Order: sequence, then C-alpha cells, then structure tokens
Amino acid sequence: MPSSALLARLPSLRHFVEVAEQGSFRAAAERMNIAPSAVSKQIRNLEGSLGVTLFRRERGRGGLELTEAGEVLLYRCASVMNELTIARDELSQIKGLERGHLRLGVNEVLASDLLPGILSDMNRNHPNLQFTVLVENTPALLRSLQDGDIDIALGYNFPPSAELDTLAVLNRRTYLITAMSHPLARRRKVRIEDLAGEKVIFPQATVMLHRMMRDWLDQSGVEVREVLSTNSFTLLRRLVQDGMGVSIVIGRFLQRTPEQIAFIELDHPAVMPMPLSCCRVAGRTPTASSAAFAAAVRTLFAQYGG
Repeated sequence: MPSSALLARLPSLRHFVEVAEQGSFRAAAERMNIAPSAVSKQIRNLEGSLGVTLFRRERGRGGLELTEAGEVLLYRCASVMNELTIARDELSQIKGLERGHLRLGVNEVLASDLLPGILSDMNRNHPNLQFTVLVENTPALLRSLQDGDIDIALGYNFPPSAELDTLAVLNRRTYLITAMSHPLARRRKVRIEDLAGEKVIFPQATVMLHRMMRDWLDQSGVEVREVLSTNSFTLLRRLVQDGMGVSIVIGRFLQRTPEQIAFIELDHPAVMPMPLSCCRVAGRTPTASSAAFAAAVRTLFAQYGG
C-alpha cells in the first residue's frame, strides 16, 4: 500500500487503538465524544482496506477481543504513536526556537567577551527568537533565577545548590593583566611579590575578586598603590590597556573586542581555578531556547582552556 494510502488511514488507526484499549465500541465512542456507529464504520473501513478481521465480535463474550491480526496491528500502532509523540515534541522545540523568548543573565565581563558571539550565531540560525539580557553580578543573577526573571544564567562562582542545575562548567585560570608596554608583559608567569609598588586597578569592594586580591596581597606582605576601583570590568580593562595600572582578572576571553592587553598567569599557592558556570533552576522544564543556548555554551567551553 502506498504511503499516501497509509496516511489516509490514520483516523481509522486512532479509532482502532481506542477500541482496543477500551474493549468496546461504545466506550471508545464516549472517550472520543462521537457516535458508536461512527467508530464501527471506521473499524469496518480499516478492516476492508487491510483485508483482515481485527476484532472478534461474538455475542456473550466479555467485550471485544483482538484477533491475531489485531494484536499485530496494535503492537505496530504503539510504535507509530511513540514516533508521532517524538515528532510532536521535536516540532514544539522548533516552534519554541522560532518564536520563543530567551531571558539570559550574565556577568558583565562575559557580556562583552563571550555572549555576543553566541547570540549572533543563535540569531543567525533562529532570526525570530527574541532575547532579553540582564547584566549583573553573580548574587543578583542567582536571585533573578530563583524569582523566575531569567531562564538561564552564565557567571562565576555559583554556589553548589540542589536548587540549581549546572549545564556546563569551565574552570578558569587567574591572570595579571597589563598594558603591552609594561615591563611584566613579556613574562609567562608572575608572583604576587612581583606586584610590589605597582599601580593597581581593583574591582569594586563588593566583588569577590576584590576580596581575593586583598587576601593574596596581605598573605604575601605586598603593598601596592590603588589608583582606582570600579564595578565595570570593561572599564577596568580599558584603563589597564591605557597604562593607568595593572589588574587581576579571571580567564582570558576576548573574542569579539581584541584589546592590547597582556595576560600573565598568576602563580600563587592560594590562587585556585575559578568555575565559570551555565545554570538554571532545578526542576523547571527548560525552554527550547534555553536548551539551545546551553548547548552552544558547552560547545564553546570545549574549545577553550582556562
């Protein structure tokens, strides 16, 4: 039988499955909210087209019974229904990517370095997908996730929690950044002691990296000259590039806006890799767009070291 003829029998197959599961034409009709005669007609048409008898209709029996042919068809119909369910879910995913709305939260440095490339690729592949991007520190992103204001967050140092699903992680190394003309710029590694007397640009005091830098300097007994503090890592890097001072950052993404900055790995016993994580709230069904974003992040992380 041609495929087109088989597809034409899909309504009859639905009626057949309902009758087989309910055990009677009347119960199947009530389930589908149609007349029993309509169900009976669909089954007769299906039997006629297939050239087999699907049900035993003997009087006095406790409901209908499937024939051997009916058993075979019901088994195969289960596979068909499963494939149709999968197809429906896949089509829903496509629809979600074509007409969805992705709400993201990211740390500021990632908004300028990492995010533009991912969003450009997603926009190219799904031009009707809308985006909202919240740029905040990690505690604020965590609150926004829990409040349902964003679907997914990308940032540093999310605390371990059963309330979060971690979708991707990249452990990042810590670097001293300097202008290219700085005497330390040609070094492969530096120690905290090498910063003695240097002009240093600090992240704002509320940023975890600020406290870490202070601890490392205090532990090493190193004094520096603080020339500025800011909550903007974009400004911090620009001022380092202009030679106003040196600073310390996590990771060395500079995908979209190459800057004239030297990255020198920081060698200190207390300096540990910092996790950059892509997270969502556990237990919530992910949207198609957030699943696609997480997949893009995993692919990108696989291309980078620390």
